[in-house]
Amino acid sequence: GRAVLCGLAGLLFLSLPAVADMSTGTAAFEAGDYAKAQSEFLAAANEGKAEGQYWMGRIYEGGFGVEADPSTAFKWFEKAGDQGHADAQRIVGAFYEAGKGVDRSRSMAASWYQRAADGGNAKAMRNLGTLYLDGKGVKADRTKAISLFEKAAKLGNAKAMRNLGYIYYFGEGLRRDPEKAAGYFAAAAKAGSSRAKFDIGRLYYRGDGVERDLKRAAEHFLEAGREGDSNAQLFLGRMYARGEGVPRDRVTAYFWLTLAEAEEPRHARVLMDNLENALSDKEIETARERAKLFRPEE
Repeated sequence: GRAVLCGLAGLLFLSLPAVADMSTGTAAFEAGDYAKAQSEFLAAANEGKAEGQYWMGRIYEGGFGVEADPSTAFKWFEKAGDQGHADAQRIVGAFYEAGKGVDRSRSMAASWYQRAADGGNAKAMRNLGTLYLDGKGVKADRTKAISLFEKAAKLGNAKAMRNLGYIYYFGEGLRRDPEKAAGYFAAAAKAGSSRAKFDIGRLYYRGDGVERDLKRAAEHFLEAGREGDSNAQLFLGRMYARGEGVPRDRVTAYFWLTLAEAEEPRHARVLMDNLENALSDKEIETARERAKLFRPEE
């Protein structure tokens, strides 16, 4: 009995360093010590540990302490994925879909997304849903796409919530339901999606699926605009210029339109031209200086 206990203790002792190595590696990675992180991850990966292989993939994908190498990253992710690492499987799918580090193949992407989705990976469910929605790599199947989006949404995936919002908003293959769309956009916004904050803001602006409320629209646009959403910035420029849901403020309007102009030059420019007739050169310069100092919130 004592020999067995000693043997078990020995096995436990031998297994401890591998666990410590991974935690040491991730701590080093978070601290920006990529050389140390890589040595820990590589040791675990060479021992055949999926988590170590996954992290080696991330090292080479992001170029952390090494030159970025999508092909090498793919090989490491594939090794981890073959061992059932769901997020590695999702990334292998994404590499196949984009043709990154491997020849592009949407059917292979779908296959890997399916494996990851079966392992409970919400991002993979959403990615697979978009392939079924568009009929890329798989036969188009709107019902299957919606089912995958719903599963991902229940797991908190904001992009899947947004997908469902658009499906119900436009009535793609089912009865149009703006109220249901508004619910999904609001949930996605709550989950942190800047684009969904714009989407729900636009519904409040139009009174579509929700009661029209310009003040609430402006609040959502402000959140999205501060996070760098150019569509929201464009709406804010228009609303501040007209005093819709916010006090009229032409300088602030010009500030938001200056930011929006980078992505929405045609629409922003028309509004900016109108404002320039009402603003002094000093006011325009003030707005432009504010725009130069702007940094999107994370």
